[in-house]
Amino acid sequence: IVDAVDECATRGNGDILVFLSGEREIRETAESLRNHHVPGAPGTKALPLYAKLSADEQMEVFRTHTHRRIILATNVAETSLTVPGIRFVVDTGVARLNRYSPRTKVQRLEVEPISRSSADQRAGRCGRIGPGVCVRLYAQEDFEARPRYTPPEIVRTNLASVILQMVALNLGEVEAFPFLEAPDSRLVKDGYDTLHELGAVSASGTLT
Repeated sequence: IVDAVDECATRGNGDILVFLSGEREIRETAESLRNHHVPGAPGTKALPLYAKLSADEQMEVFRTHTHRRIILATNVAETSLTVPGIRFVVDTGVARLNRYSPRTKVQRLEVEPISRSSADQRAGRCGRIGPGVCVRLYAQEDFEARPRYTPPEIVRTNLASVILQMVALNLGEVEAFPFLEAPDSRLVKDGYDTLHELGAVSASGTLT
């Protein structure tokens, strides 16, 4: 990442957006950058951006400035918001995704390679105010071997809350609902089992 930032700094002015997988990685990268002198860019400031920051801390990236900034962000900066002034993107190629296992009843945030559509979305964050450069820290062959799209959350997460809302809204049988991407039947059964254990849904499938 430090080498990529140095390369971006040689290609002109503008802020740099670095995509990382989580808070720990952001803190470690920020520390490395603070101990590093970016060539030709005195006063460069590394700013973290992730969901757990306070609103005031998150707003720091939108304030006017005169020196180059390096925004260290999770994929919250991929689609949820647009950071102004970005001319360069450094893409590490990974993100944390929710994955639920009905077998172990455990939901985890796992670091996984992003899809090609996510990589394209990240590249699109630069160059909105002029020519931009995206540096990907993985090989072209790696990129081309990745799936085209990220699996939607409904096919990889615990469905108990989804089923509960559907029952409350009288949307009919979950199995018959015309989802754009239908979840696995095992996830549906697991969601119902959870709701029955909690006593939230009766044996006939109505709210208690």
